[in-house]
Amino acid sequence: MVNLGLSRVDDAVAAKHPGLEEYAACQSNAFMKGVFTFVTGTGVTFGLQLFIKRKFAYPVQWSLLVSAIVGSVASYKVTKTESQKCRDLWIFLETGQLPKDMNTEQCRALQIQGVKEKTAQNKATLGLLRSNLRRGAQEWALAKKYDQRTISKACGKDVSMRLAHRRCSMEVAREKLRKYVFDRVNAHNVLIHLARLRGQKLESLQLELASLRNQPDATKDELKLLQIIRQLENNIEKTTLKITTSRNIHMLYSDLLDYLKKVLAGYPTELDKLQNLVTNYCSELSDMTVMSQDAMMITDEVKRNMRQGEATFIEERRARENRLNQQKKLIDKIHTKETSEKYRRGRRDLDFPSNLMSMDTMKVRKKETSIADMEYQTEVTTLVERVKSAVQCSHLWDIAGRFLAQKNTEENLELQMEDCEERRMQLEALMKKLELEEALLKFHQTPSSVGFNSIEKKMKNMLEEEEARLQLAHSNMTKSQQLLLAIQTGIDNLYIRLIGITLPATQKEVAMSDTLDVYGKLEYCEGKLIYLAERVQMWTRDEEVDTKVRDALESSTLKEKHNTRITFEDQEEDMIETFQFADVDHSYVPSRAEIKKQGQRLIEGKLKMSKKKKK
Repeated sequence: MVNLGLSRVDDAVAAKHPGLEEYAACQSNAFMKGVFTFVTGTGVTFGLQLFIKRKFAYPVQWSLLVSAIVGSVASYKVTKTESQKCRDLWIFLETGQLPKDMNTEQCRALQIQGVKEKTAQNKATLGLLRSNLRRGAQEWALAKKYDQRTISKACGKDVSMRLAHRRCSMEVAREKLRKYVFDRVNAHNVLIHLARLRGQKLESLQLELASLRNQPDATKDELKLLQIIRQLENNIEKTTLKITTSRNIHMLYSDLLDYLKKVLAGYPTELDKLQNLVTNYCSELSDMTVMSQDAMMITDEVKRNMRQGEATFIEERRARENRLNQQKKLIDKIHTKETSEKYRRGRRDLDFPSNLMSMDTMKVRKKETSIADMEYQTEVTTLVERVKSAVQCSHLWDIAGRFLAQKNTEENLELQMEDCEERRMQLEALMKKLELEEALLKFHQTPSSVGFNSIEKKMKNMLEEEEARLQLAHSNMTKSQQLLLAIQTGIDNLYIRLIGITLPATQKEVAMSDTLDVYGKLEYCEGKLIYLAERVQMWTRDEEVDTKVRDALESSTLKEKHNTRITFEDQEEDMIETFQFADVDHSYVPSRAEIKKQGQRLIEGKLKMSKKKKK
């Protein structure tokens, strides 16, 4: 909408002022001419200044400033004249009259003539500017070569100086070389001054020597006195050396004392820290032992409940199997009666030997199928036994739990290895530091530092005791970590077992999340176990109700179309062995969905096998 309104306004303005486009074109032409004149003027002036600069040296900034001023003045004049022409054109387009009472034809002729003259002038100036630019570039290149030649001549055989001044201009190189020459001259003047001073000193020494030679020879007493003076001077020098060495020894002794005092002052705090750490570890260990005892009690109670549930389930299964066997026998009798009647009606006319042949073939087929089943079962059992022996499990559902436990222990061991590696690096750095200090103390010993040996031995003994205490604390910590790991795995397994139990709406259930810690899982398991104990106490065993419910479930499942009959060929021992639960640390309880999937796979496998046998 906004664009449409603006276009309408533009149309209205164009309709009111028909010569607006020509005026705009004239103004843009004037602007372009001004820019062109500015560029050409600055270029020409800069080229002329470069040409002049070869004879009269002056800074580059001045040449740039002058060229910019000349270009701006030229562009201002051109734009002024062109804008005046544009104004005259606008007046003519608006009013239809020229400003100086000229005819339109004359104006147009003058305009055309002016444009032609202007184009001719522009072409001429363009050619001139191009030639000037080429000439200026050539002169600039020649000047550069000349400057490089002069710089190389000035540098002489000094290659480093030549390379340093290669990209410099003539003025910069001249200033640097002048500075270098001035520095050399100053150094030469200083050396001359020193030589003069030494000459004066030499002259004075020569005069002293001549005066000493002119003196008469010394007597025996004077010679003895001179010898005594020399001995005294030597003794004084020796005593000064001893004084300086004793001062240095005293300073070193005081520094060592200060350092040892600082170290001794720092040891009690470290010992207190270690003692606090040991007490904290002991308290944590006591807490962990209490937690482990509670967890063991909980696991024992859960095992008891599971055994009771196992026994009840086995009893129920036996009763159900007995009923199913009885019903199966009745159904088989009915089926046999019906089939016998059908066979009697349908095959009365068949001969006796043909019947015998059919019976023999049926027996052979049954034997073949039974042998194939046995071979398949043996292969499956061998594979399962291999997996069990590899994972060291007694049941199939424990394998996944064992893998999870192994993964957790592997991660924990990796973390412990990283911590131990970091500690080892720290101890190595500390050991290197102590070795350096020991070497410094060993090589800077003095005869008066014999008393430090006893202090050093005491410090070493204290350090060994502290290291032994630290190792003991580390061993206690590793034991506590192992115990904590075992407790964590037990709590995780118990948590996995109790996930499927749902609490009523009245009780507050702990929110399930992947970021639950050990305490959260313990709270979760505690709530579930309390609820289960209350439910067990509330229930009263009623066998009649249980039997009615089982009968109703069996009758409902028999009526379903997709229900398939599965023969239970396992004995009681096998049935009991399936409920021998492994330890809590390595157990794994599958969910309902997993049990359902496994059942469907078994049914599909048996159906496929039966179809293959029929084929």
